[in-house]
Amino acid sequence: MTASPQTKEIKAAYRFQRVYADLQTGHALTVKATRADPVRPFAQQSDLDAACGVHLAAMIVSIYGLAKPSALHEMGRRKFGLAAAMFSAFKHTYFTGVHAAEWVELFNGLNLPLKLTSKFDVEDNADGHAVEWLMRGELVALAFASVKHQKTKHWGLAVGIEGFVIDKIHKPDTILLLDPSASEPSFQAFNARMRLPVSGANGRRATSNLVKSSDATKRKPVTWLYESMAWNAEEVRLLAAVRIRRTDSS
Repeated sequence: MTASPQTKEIKAAYRFQRVYADLQTGHALTVKATRADPVRPFAQQSDLDAACGVHLAAMIVSIYGLAKPSALHEMGRRKFGLAAAMFSAFKHTYFTGVHAAEWVELFNGLNLPLKLTSKFDVEDNADGHAVEWLMRGELVALAFASVKHQKTKHWGLAVGIEGFVIDKIHKPDTILLLDPSASEPSFQAFNARMRLPVSGANGRRATSNLVKSSDATKRKPVTWLYESMAWNAEEVRLLAAVRIRRTDSS
């Protein structure tokens, strides 16, 4: 008697991508403005400055419609309004850069209708929180540093996340960012990526380290591969993840 062949169940697998909902892709990235035409929120830093933190703050307030990008581009010459206040707060960091805790303090000091939730390093599981927030469609400011040497430190605005789905289980593996040191994105909402390196014989990505744990001593540092048109690919680790939420009803 011949045994019937076993039927092997095939699990559907596909990639997914989620991006902050208010961003509008096109020839240039835009965001809807109140009672006006869409505006371009991207702010690009120069080769001479270390003002990625300032440019990050400018993109955030532009996306939330709290200041016009045209005003922010001239913040150094403004005497009144939010643009002037931002320059006054951050100008001492323009050529030196700004550490994560200080950036949060300076941004909070602007008294905007925004609530920041900050997680630092592996102790706070910054990686896991960042992924969770992005899966919810929120904006997250990320500070990160090179694994190779601590001289490379940078800020980027995480606007989305992607990964794969197997058997209805989402496994994120790539953070999508607006990098102020790269060129303005065209026909997409991001210009840089942080992805988990491929590991294992079957090509799965190492998503296990992103799972939250109540015991900080058991967490391992997560290494991401940072990729953009402006940089050579580089291994980095998160220094901080800062969720930004609007607190008013507008």
